[in-house]
Amino acid sequence: MDIRYIPTLFGLPEAAGLTELNTGHINRTFLADCGGERYVLQALNPAVFPCPEAVMDNISVISRAFAESGGSDTAVPCFIASGDKTYAVAEGKVWRIYRYLSAAATAAAEPAAAGRAFGSFIRIIDGRELNSAALPSGYHDFGGYYDELTALGGEAPKLARLKAELDAVFTEELPRRIIHGDAKADNVLIGDALTVIDLDTAMRGYAAIDFGDLVRSVCGGDMSDLSTVRAAAQGFAEGLDGLLTAEEVSSLYCGILRSTAELAVRYLADSLREEKYFRGKTTADCICRAEELLGQLDYFIAARPELTGIITEAFG
Repeated sequence: MDIRYIPTLFGLPEAAGLTELNTGHINRTFLADCGGERYVLQALNPAVFPCPEAVMDNISVISRAFAESGGSDTAVPCFIASGDKTYAVAEGKVWRIYRYLSAAATAAAEPAAAGRAFGSFIRIIDGRELNSAALPSGYHDFGGYYDELTALGGEAPKLARLKAELDAVFTEELPRRIIHGDAKADNVLIGDALTVIDLDTAMRGYAAIDFGDLVRSVCGGDMSDLSTVRAAAQGFAEGLDGLLTAEEVSSLYCGILRSTAELAVRYLADSLREEKYFRGKTTADCICRAEELLGQLDYFIAARPELTGIITEAFG
């Protein structure tokens, strides 16, 4: 089926214009012009999401939670229905579509807004149940990713030592909540509301994982200015509004280390594979990105006193 006609499965006109967007690593994403209106059209990647229908069912749970919350300045995209579902299947691919969100910017330049959005996300969907079949087994399992790297012949002795510290923090006793799972600042759009996008990786996990991804992303290449971390932490605490236990708050610093190390390990493993998880990345790209992340990790380890102080201040 020609991609131009996919929108008709959702009751929309065929796409008069179609532009593929290459900003994401996983799904194929298009900007579609349908009847003079712009929409985001996506095909979920079945190599990454073993059960795309479960992904969309989870997103429906998230959408209901936000619809029922009321009074929040944080929102999620509203997917257009195809019959009684928020997705359509064409030639074996799962497609979805939502109206293009006009936004002044992503929250990458506004870390407090990014933090508030992801903190609110965890609070608003707290207590909901998601289908674990939506994600590959072992998603966000740092130990599993490290074992995979070594099985591929890769080595990262520094990360092996870090793994022992993280294992002592992220135990079965530490509470798990529904988290976003890809809480980088670029996944928050600033418009009439703060809109959290890319909901595919929502899962039950540690709040520290989202906090760690958030901090890693707002720091970017500039590791000299911790004001971005302070703003992100304060926003995260504001959005959570006292939800986390003291034990969870104590884990947030290690969440920074875990999220950064996990992504580095995943890129190192991808550099050793022919079939890449990160779509469009070459082996050289993967190695370069892993080295950047390992450099960030070194900085976060060295800045432990400052970072833990920022967290204590934000959540105190």
